[in-house]
Amino acid sequence: MTAGHVQEFACFTDYDKELVCHWKVRAQTNCSKEFLLCYSNETTSVLNLCIPENEKDSLRCTCTIYPNNFVSGLTYILALQFNGTDMWNYSITPALIVKPRAPKNLAIEKAENGNYNLSWEESYSPPSLLSGQPVIYEVKYWRKQHPAEVSVKAINYQTKSFEITASSLKRGYDYVASLRCNYTDYPAYWSEWSEEVEFHYDYQVKAEDILQMAVPTSCILIVAGSVICYFCFTK
Repeated sequence: MTAGHVQEFACFTDYDKELVCHWKVRAQTNCSKEFLLCYSNETTSVLNLCIPENEKDSLRCTCTIYPNNFVSGLTYILALQFNGTDMWNYSITPALIVKPRAPKNLAIEKAENGNYNLSWEESYSPPSLLSGQPVIYEVKYWRKQHPAEVSVKAINYQTKSFEITASSLKRGYDYVASLRCNYTDYPAYWSEWSEEVEFHYDYQVKAEDILQMAVPTSCILIVAGSVICYFCFTK
């Protein structure tokens, strides 16, 4: 196997606990037996080893590195081996490849005004480097029965809640909502979408609904009554 057989090599980090590298391989490749990822940082000559594993689809190898700490600007030197032979070296700076963890503890409740309040928590807390950093979010929600019809809303300010307006929903349907985040000082990747939360938009007939139905109905009855009266008069 040559370097050309290893494709789409990429790394990302949650900038807190782990650094993950993965690459695409041919089918039937045994990652843990055929590959080895060696790594060290620029401040030390100590060489560490990471044994990759096959992902579920067996078409990618994944190596998860657990650094002692993350330091802004620090660079790691990676060397990928195939059957004991160095294929090539690769250098990465974790601060430039941050893929944050998704927001957690997503919850939703109905407000008194009929809208739905979506709330969540950040996945980082002190002393994490991302704790308290500027972050933006994207919220998406859709009818459970129609997953292709997705509404996506950008939240470009610091918050941990979002109001889904009732006017954007269709009554009588189950809805699903999810959320992802991106730290503006480390914008390389968005997080994965969070765990989903479900809610039901109850069908409640309101006064304006009754009025909307009553006006056209009254008009129809008036027109029909006029027609009947006209025919009765002409006879």
